[in-house]
Amino acid sequence: MKIQTSKWATALLAVVLLAGCGSSGLGDILGGGGGGTSAAGDLRGTVDYVDTRNQYVDLRNVTGYESRLADGSSQGRTERVYYDNQTAVEFQGNAYRPEDLERGDQIAVDVQQSGSQLLARAMTVLYDSSTGSGSSTGTYDTVVRGTVRNIDSSRRMIEVDRGYNGGVMVADYESNTPVTFNNRQYRAEDLERGDVIDMTVRDTGSGRMLAQRIEVVSSVSGGGVGGSTQSDVRGTVRYIDTARRTIELEQATWASGFVTGGGSSLSTIELEYDNNTTVEYQGRVSPPTNLERGDVVDAQVRRIGERYLAERMILVRNVRD
Repeated sequence: MKIQTSKWATALLAVVLLAGCGSSGLGDILGGGGGGTSAAGDLRGTVDYVDTRNQYVDLRNVTGYESRLADGSSQGRTERVYYDNQTAVEFQGNAYRPEDLERGDQIAVDVQQSGSQLLARAMTVLYDSSTGSGSSTGTYDTVVRGTVRNIDSSRRMIEVDRGYNGGVMVADYESNTPVTFNNRQYRAEDLERGDVIDMTVRDTGSGRMLAQRIEVVSSVSGGGVGGSTQSDVRGTVRYIDTARRTIELEQATWASGFVTGGGSSLSTIELEYDNNTTVEYQGRVSPPTNLERGDVVDAQVRRIGERYLAERMILVRNVRD
């Protein structure tokens, strides 16, 4: 988060000036003058992007706001939160503007839902990524999905590749850190390179993360919940054939399973889809036919003979953004 005295002064002046105006706030800029909004809630997440022109903040690793995230599997997903000139941002007792937020800041947001949009009434910065100040210790858990790269049992550290734009995270773990897979309990040392996991981590300060619990989504040895025929692949959409119900991905890489002696990288791969195949993006579900050339996707696929069926996709990067 950009912490500058001049910006703070500007933000404070803007708040004073707006207080004297008759703006009704978020309802005005998003339509309806506040009509159609539902009860408020609280969510937490890490800032991924701030669009100052359209006045929204994209958050990743979002938790909380149970009415919005009613399905437990949605914890840790991405969310877009809109704001306006009346949205207050507070950090260590000082007032800032949403425009001062930066990628990596961890924030708590008091939100109001209006239709399919979340409107920020107030934001509290829990951790400032640019200065390393503030701490979410004991109050803020983040769910990270990634592929295990390395386990150092002597130092009790796990290295996880979070994929496109996510980078690599190193987290400590304890002897009693729970690891679950197919409703069975394991030790962190039982994890293998290539396993896809959901890891709940907590910031313990000084840039160190502690794994609170780990859930194995797909085992490189066991092939995940669906058995040895299931895997995950990431790639960029090259084309979609709606007649044949196929999608070709280029620059594809296996995240788990199906890795042969030739390595995990592929030039292209053709995936089939059916009526049950879903594409998830920012909490919304759509059919594969909505994908476009250039979109980057994570696909959970099942091997059927020599063919690959995409059962579920997550849109990692929208080519239109």
